[in-house]
Amino acid sequence: TVTKNNLQLYRKCGINRLSIGLQSTNNEILKSIGRIHNYQQFLNTYNWATEAGFENINVDLMLGLPNQSISDLKQSLESVVNLKPEPKHISVYSLIVEEGTQIEKRINKGELNLPEEEQERNQYKYTKNYLELNGYKHYEISNFAKKEYESKHNINCWKQKQYVGFGLA
Repeated sequence: TVTKNNLQLYRKCGINRLSIGLQSTNNEILKSIGRIHNYQQFLNTYNWATEAGFENINVDLMLGLPNQSISDLKQSLESVVNLKPEPKHISVYSLIVEEGTQIEKRINKGELNLPEEEQERNQYKYTKNYLELNGYKHYEISNFAKKEYESKHNINCWKQKQYVGFGLA
């Protein structure tokens, strides 16, 4: 839902770090989990952000998604790592199915299938290894960063320091 103009305004206002929720490069998976974007829209947003002057960009991915194979995850990781310029931070979260959500209802109806626990563990191990081999430091369970691009907010939280946060969430 972001526009090129909004990203330029955010940068002019002094915002220096941006996080973009991609989740997967597989459009069918995105649709199945109720996301309103597709991979091309993510690419547009990423390119607009870099054109607006953002250098510190985080990309969110997910593993353990319904019907997600290890090859789907590999494709997503490779596509994100090969972005130009490369993202400075990548977060990779496991899906947590919340009670009462559409995803839970669809899983219960058999419309969506979650990977087995062992498959999800293998996805996580692959992710950790792949990102570390590509120069990303694994500094939190779900977070990987290029040197000196760890999330200051996350580190402050872990050290129980004060912070001020701005944003929609």
